[in-house]
Order: sequence, then structure tokens, then C-alpha cells
Amino acid sequence: MRAHGKNQPNSPDRLLSVGDVARRLRVSVDVVRSLTESGKLKAVRTGGRHRRYKPEDVERYRTKGRAAAHNQQVEPAAKRQRPVDQDVGEPEIEEDHPTLEELEAEEARQAARQRSQAEQERLESWKKYGRELARYTSLPAEWRVKIIENLEDFVTTKRIPATLAKSEAELIVQAQVNSFVKKYWEDVRETQQKERDAAEARRRADEERQRVEEERRQKEREVEEQRRKREEDERRVKALIAHGLSHARWETMTGWDHAERERMLRDVERDLKDEVKVDWSEANVTDLVDDILEEDNDEDGDEESEQDGEEEGDDCW
Repeated sequence: MRAHGKNQPNSPDRLLSVGDVARRLRVSVDVVRSLTESGKLKAVRTGGRHRRYKPEDVERYRTKGRAAAHNQQVEPAAKRQRPVDQDVGEPEIEEDHPTLEELEAEEARQAARQRSQAEQERLESWKKYGRELARYTSLPAEWRVKIIENLEDFVTTKRIPATLAKSEAELIVQAQVNSFVKKYWEDVRETQQKERDAAEARRRADEERQRVEEERRQKEREVEEQRRKREEDERRVKALIAHGLSHARWETMTGWDHAERERMLRDVERDLKDEVKVDWSEANVTDLVDDILEEDNDEDGDEESEQDGEEEGDDCW
């Protein structure tokens, strides 16, 4: 009975695990599961619900040239109806070990992650180096923030590759930080120059306003001086005329009848207004009045002589 059991087609001793099938077909265990789910490879179930495969079924699939099925994309098993597997008597442990290709792929992914992490740490160290340089500059806080923000975009693998020497990488980061320092001081000098230019413009504008104001005041002083001088000249001329009239009244106080005296005073006043200048002295005015009075006396004397001569002629006749 025992030997007969070994020759039965469904005997567990003759069944293959998923890993065994994968090795025979030279595919991954995921491909074997996919072939099973799609019905292309028949499987049976043990008492523990493990998949097992008959060697002849595996050999039949392999000989038909279907080993290329490991490239197919098969839907997840949970979305399709699972085929009914045959049950066998005793449970066995399924040997679903990863293949060499899977191990190599996972190792490659892990190495790539490690390289990426190492590269990020390397770039972060250069950003930190740049931030330290920014700390010891004499720039204000807002400009140091600009440097830090710029370093996040500037420090890249392309600009600072891993093959670059440390001294050369330091020069690149230093040059970038120094470019901000240079730009800051250029802005400072430009701002200072603008302030100096504005101050100079204000100074020139103030000087121009002062000049215009001084010219205006000078004109006002000149006008005021002319007005004052004119008034002073008028007062002096009036005083000289008053002096001349006073002298004329005094000189005509005796020896003149009233009508002749009044006529004489009017003539003196008219002549004084026409002749007297501001630069005259009282003596000049006195001489003018004397000349006017004397001239008038001479005219009166001539008239009297003519009258006397006419009277004498009348007597002769």
C-alpha cells in the first residue's frame, strides 16, 4: 500500500512547490502565481491550502514553449475567481523563496537609495558651508536670508559634482556668497550716490531760492531807498523853497505896497519851484531870491523913469 501510494499521480512526494516550478521554468515565483491564476498552469491544494504542481503539468507547459509568459501583466488574484484546486492528504510548507534576479534588483534599488541619500547629505553639507559663510559677512539679516534661499537652488549635483575636489567646491560656494556681498555693497554705493546727488540737488535748489530771494529783497531795498530818497529830496526842496519865500517876505516887508508884495511873492515862489534843486544850499536859494527881487526892482525903476520922462515931455509941450 505504501509503495502504491508513491506511484499515485496526486501523491505529495511527486508534487512541486511554487519555488520548484519557478526554478524549472527559470521565472520568478510571481510569474508562476500569475500563470496559475490565469489557468495556464494547473495547481492542486494540500490540506494546508498550499499550492502544489504535478511535474508532468510543469513539463508539459515548459515543452510547449510558454516559459515566455513571465513577461505578461496579470490582474491581481483578488479580482478573479480562483480555480478549484485539488486537495491532497498531508500539508507541506511552501518554499516561496525570492529568485536571484529579485535579490539583485532589490540590492540595486537599495544601493540607489543609499547613493541618493549620500548625495543629498553631500549637497546639504555644502549648503551648510555657504550658510556659515553668510553668517560671518557684514550683511544685514535680509541679505543673509537671500543668500540662504539662493543656496537651496544653486547647490546642485550639476554645479558641484561628487567628482569635484573639495577646494574647488569651496571656491564655487564662496564665489556665489561673495557675489551677494558684492551686489549688496554695489547697492549701498549706488544708494549713497543717489543720496549725495539728491543732497547736491537740494543744495543747489536752496542756493537758487536764496539767490532769487536775495535779488527780490535787493530790489525791494532799492525801491524803498529810491522812495525814501525821493521823499527826502522832496522835503529838502520844499524846505529850500520855504527858506526862499521866508527870505523874500523879509526883504519885501518894507517899501512894497500890498498888491506888489503879493505879486512878488508869487513870482518868487514860482521861480523857486522851477529853479531850486535838491543839491542847492540855503545860500544858493537866498542868492536866487535876491536876484529875483533885484531884477524886479530894476524893472520897476525903468518903468518909473519912463513915466517921469513922459511927464517932463508933457510939461515942455
